[in-house]
Amino acid sequence: MVEEGGMKDMKIVVVGPGAIGCAVAASISQENTKVFLLGRERHKEYFKKNPVVYKSYSGDLSSKVEGITLDDLKNGNVVPDAIFITLKANPTLAFVQDIQDSLPKDTPIISLQNGFVAQDIFDKTKFENVFPCVIGFNVLLEDTGVAVQTTDGDIIVGKLTLDLSPEKGKEIPEFIINALSKIVPTSISDNIVSDVWMKVMINCTINPICAIGNFALGEIPSDVSGLTLALWTWKELIHVVDALGIKLNPFQGRLFPEMLYNYDLISFGIARTVVSRMTKENKDAIVSMLQDVRNNKETEIDFLNGKVVELGKELNVKMPVNEILIDTVKKLEKGELKPSKGLIKKLYNQIVLN
Repeated sequence: MVEEGGMKDMKIVVVGPGAIGCAVAASISQENTKVFLLGRERHKEYFKKNPVVYKSYSGDLSSKVEGITLDDLKNGNVVPDAIFITLKANPTLAFVQDIQDSLPKDTPIISLQNGFVAQDIFDKTKFENVFPCVIGFNVLLEDTGVAVQTTDGDIIVGKLTLDLSPEKGKEIPEFIINALSKIVPTSISDNIVSDVWMKVMINCTINPICAIGNFALGEIPSDVSGLTLALWTWKELIHVVDALGIKLNPFQGRLFPEMLYNYDLISFGIARTVVSRMTKENKDAIVSMLQDVRNNKETEIDFLNGKVVELGKELNVKMPVNEILIDTVKKLEKGELKPSKGLIKKLYNQIVLN
């Protein structure tokens, strides 16, 4: 039996042995919880012999977990009490649709991912208990099975409901809070849709600019072309949110959406200062979208800017800057373009001249 508020004797499946997946698996397995880390066959073999490791700011955690594959889950070899998903956005919906006939519909699904993945799971699968998380810290995969925390931060979690009722959204099992709190400080949102949107907007603004300009995070404020495109991107995103009638929560209690809404030289200067402060501690960080471009991998652009542009079209909100960023990132994926500051400057001139 599950102890009140605890995780003892629970079976938890963590999907994805990447950086976040290893951090989650190593953290929650400290509670006498049986953790299964779902990956490929090579990961299953690796974890037969090796622990999963999370080098956090609070100290190093090392735990024995059991590696499993998708077939193990679908065949009923493991029946979890909850599933924590840490995959990239691209394959997630297909994965969840693939496993839904093998699990009860009330199985908690905790999504620690970018974009609107959790909403897609809630809308397009049978699962009723879907909990999106907003990740406010960074972690990288140092080696197979070894995650390293690289920035401070937190996790915000909430529950999706059909009527978006804040009170119903607070109905989060205590073991989920307990589990996430083992990784970094965790809080419950009474409006998780708002928090997800705010994080999506940050990702839509920063990730494509860094990927196109070949920027480390801290280079954006010092590049006028890149910063201007970022702020124009943000303005378009705000227009979509306004059309939807969503009131945005400040990110980590500090970044209010209006701080980056640029309409004159004064607001540009304020926004530049805000971005500088936001990126200072992580100035050398390489965002995931740029990492994907450098490694010739598919990015999450369709699940970030692409999703918002789709909504914009439905709402008759024009988003030309976001559309140009999407098109450019797709050309980077195909190798038709190379990321560079010159490319950012070219896009800036193209937009200004138009």
